[in-house]
Order: sequence, then C-alpha cells, then structure tokens
Amino acid sequence: MFRAYEVNSGLVNITGSSPTPLLYISTPSTADSWLSIFRPMIEAVSSPAPPSNGSVYFSLCKVTGTKAGGAAVTPAGPLGGQTLASQVTYSSGSTAITGLTQGAEAGWGETVAFTSGGAWGDDRENTGFSVYVPQSTQLMVYFTAASGFGSGCAARMKFCTSE
Repeated sequence: MFRAYEVNSGLVNITGSSPTPLLYISTPSTADSWLSIFRPMIEAVSSPAPPSNGSVYFSLCKVTGTKAGGAAVTPAGPLGGQTLASQVTYSSGSTAITGLTQGAEAGWGETVAFTSGGAWGDDRENTGFSVYVPQSTQLMVYFTAASGFGSGCAARMKFCTSE
C-alpha cells in the first residue's frame, strides 16, 4: 500500500543559461519514494520574450552537500482520502537554494520548447515510468535554458510521488 501526492515546484524565473535549481527533494532515513508523471513547463510571468527556436532542458540530478535556502513546498494530498502527511522534504528554487553540488542525472531528463506555454501534457508520462528514490537521498530538479534566456518566462515542475 502507498500514499500518493502531487508536488508543484512553483515558478522560478529563467534568467540565465546555466543549470538553475528548481526543486529540491530529500528522503529521510525512514522513507523512500517513487516519482512519476513528470510535467515540466514554461510559463509567462510578464511580457514573455523567449529566444527564437529555443529549448529548456529539465533534469533530475543527485546532489551532495548541505542545502541552504529554498521555499518549503507542501505536496497536495495524500490523494485518495488518506491523512498522513508526506515524509519527504521538498523545497522550491523560487527562493535561492545554495550549498549543493550537482551530480549525475538520476533517471529522468527532458527538453521542453522555450515558449510561453511550452509543456508536457498530462498524458505524456502516464506509461508506468517512474524513478525510485531510496532512503536518505538528496535530489534536485534543475533547468537549463541551453539556447539562451528570455525575459518574462519562468519554469515550473509538477509530478506525482508515492511513499
């Protein structure tokens, strides 16, 4: 039996072309998690001006170090009527996250068109694909605007998780 939740990173402005922390994920020593139904997206926040023919790469990466900063994210749920809160810690890059070193990709990465409204649809990853996150693990969803950045656009990540 498991508990399912939906996680929403909130918006993080796209202001450069280097990897930018979007969402921190940390499992405690007493719980693990499965991540699925990844939905990366680009949204307009004010007068969007993305680069022509641009793209943004979203990646789930292992991280090391001690996290500082970040805004707390409370997952929606649990879905299905259960009442136990998520045991996993999530923090949004909407408030700068520092102190971590980006490591190898951890099972998921995908490119989204750099346009206002660029996104994967809800049906994109509903094929049973998921990423296992063992106990005592730190991960970060990063985004990289490889072809430059555009004013007025922000990144968001939604996914489902089960514990």
